Amino acid sequence: MSFSPQAHILYLHGFLSSPMSAKAQQMRMYLAKHFPHIQMHSPQLSGVPSEAVDQATQRFMALQEAYAARFIGVIGSSMGGFLTTHLLENVSTATFRPRGILINPAVAPHLLFPNYLGTHTNPYTQQIFTLSEQDLDALEVLYMPTIDYPEQFQVWLETADEVLDYRLAETLYANSELRITQGGDHSFQGFAEALGDICAFLACERFAQ
Repeated sequence: MSFSPQAHILYLHGFLSSPMSAKAQQMRMYLAKHFPHIQMHSPQLSGVPSEAVDQATQRFMALQEAYAARFIGVIGSSMGGFLTTHLLENVSTATFRPRGILINPAVAPHLLFPNYLGTHTNPYTQQIFTLSEQDLDALEVLYMPTIDYPEQFQVWLETADEVLDYRLAETLYANSELRITQGGDHSFQGFAEALGDICAFLACERFAQ
């Protein structure tokens, strides 16, 4: 039996989350079972937005440089969806534009985060950090009112998201492949059932043969 070189997926978790979140673990286990030659990279991102942007960008660029031919795409949940959009829209090059999967993505986090100003503790890592007005300004600079490459995205939304108004994402990604489910919540309850379609959009089968 011959094996092809590994392919690579970047998974970006949301605010106050981690690579140990339920969705990240479900994705990792699904790939291990069905596409064992695909490696998932899931860095622990800081709760401080500017630091998270830098961390995600550095990992994205490192994967691009090392594995461009076999870099499948980026999966982002909530704030990770905002970061994924930034990377594919603004950091990708004309010759390297992988696909993006967005799970209940944040569209305008600078408008949401005023409710989160102050000190927080990440429940997974116990990292203590403080969100300030300067952090909101850093996010507003990255805000994207339109998308230039909608065909690169598959967007999964649940209408009962209690944190984000799904209609904002429905509008921004109107020309992308939208998968909208009635009900659910911000954690995206149907993620496990969506994994087959997610991998199909990312063309995992092509890279894993």
